Amino acid sequence: MTGIMLSLISCHTSKRSVDKIVSEKINTNNLSGTWQLEMVFASDNHWPQAPFLNIDVKNQTYSGNSGCNSISGKFIINESYLAFDKNIISTKMSCQGNHEKTFLSALLKINRFTLIKDELELGQGEIVLMRFKRKQN
Repeated sequence: MTGIMLSLISCHTSKRSVDKIVSEKINTNNLSGTWQLEMVFASDNHWPQAPFLNIDVKNQTYSGNSGCNSISGKFIINESYLAFDKNIISTKMSCQGNHEKTFLSALLKINRFTLIKDELELGQGEIVLMRFKRKQN
């Protein structure tokens, strides 16, 4: 009988821990704002013009600059999951170098984000593909 009571107490305790973890959801609204690119593909990138994203979580849209062209589009977000729609609207200015293609290629691979204070990491699985810093207006 004592063994059964201990099992019930043990199950009840772990249930509370799980409920607490589930109820502590990520506040995705903190993602809204302007983010300046610091890094793509774990290298120090030198951009003629640094790319940035203006993220609007409420409407699940973004706008910004890819380092050459203005861009905008939609994304899907759910807790730590984030994916940018492949239909990116872009101006068509001629761009020197391969920076814009690198940026857009990485953007389309994103499937998660991590937000710590004013630093945003976008990644694919466990790999960090891009790092941004919140731009102060």
